Amino acid sequence: MNKVVAVTTSMGTKWEAYSQALLKHYVPEWRRVVVDGRQNWSPTGFIEHVIDCDADYIVHVDEDCFVRSRDALVRLIELLEDDPSLAAAGVPDGGIYYRDHNPAALNLFFVAFRASSLREAWKKKDKWGVLTFRPEFAAEVMKQRPELDMARVQWDEGEPYYPLFWSLLSSQRRFLYLQEELCRPRWSSKVLLPSGDLLAEHLWYLRQWFSDDIMPGHDCPNVARYRAMASEIHRTLGRGVPFLTNLSSMHFKRVYRRTLRRMLPRWRA
Repeated sequence: MNKVVAVTTSMGTKWEAYSQALLKHYVPEWRRVVVDGRQNWSPTGFIEHVIDCDADYIVHVDEDCFVRSRDALVRLIELLEDDPSLAAAGVPDGGIYYRDHNPAALNLFFVAFRASSLREAWKKKDKWGVLTFRPEFAAEVMKQRPELDMARVQWDEGEPYYPLFWSLLSSQRRFLYLQEELCRPRWSSKVLLPSGDLLAEHLWYLRQWFSDDIMPGHDCPNVARYRAMASEIHRTLGRGVPFLTNLSSMHFKRVYRRTLRRMLPRWRA
C-alpha cells in the first residue's frame, strides 16, 4: 500500500477539527500533520514539515477543505500511481468561479503531490525566485480542461507559491487538473475526479468564517455557509459514535495546541 501524508496549515479554528476528523474517518491509514499557520506563515512553509516523511504521496488539505469520499481519495492516489509523469493533482488557479489567475498552476487548497517530485523541487528552492510561467505550460491544462472560462484566465504570476509549480513542470512533469463545481447552496467549490466523483469541498473565506457579512459573489452570510457545511457533514455521516469521537478528539488536540502556543513564551521567560 502506498504511504500517504496529509498536511494541513491551520489557523486553529474549529474547522481544523472537522477537516482532520474527516481525514481520519475516510483514510485512517494516512498520516496527518497539522502545521501552525498563525505565525511566520508562508504558502509553501508546510513542505519543510513533511518533506522528510516516509511517504510516497503528500496531500496538502486546507483547514476549510473537507474530504468527502474514501473511494475517491483512494482512486486519486491510484491515478497518480498509474502515471509516473504526473507530479501533482489539483484544481487550476484560473478560469473558475473563485480564481482568475494562472490555470497552469494549482491552487493549494487541495493538492496531491508525488513525494519524490516534491523533494526534487524542494532541493532546488533556492532557484525558485528566477522561475516564471512559460507558454508551453498552458498546453496541458487547456487539453485537460478546455471548458475553463477564458475571461477568468490570466497567464500571470498571481501567487507567491507559483514557482513551486513552475519547478515541477520544468522537470518534464505534468499535472492532473481536477474538476471543480460551484455548490451554490454553500457557495463552495466541490473538487471532482475526472470521472466526476466527489473528492472534497472547499468553502473559502476562512478568516471571516464567523462573520455575518456577505462575501463578494455570495447571497448569504459567511457564517451561514459554514454552519450549512457542518450540517451537511453530520447529515452524511449521521451522529454515530465513531465520527463524533473523532471530532471531539480533534477539537481537544486543536485547543491543546493553541494553549501550548500561548503558554510557551511565559515558560521561556
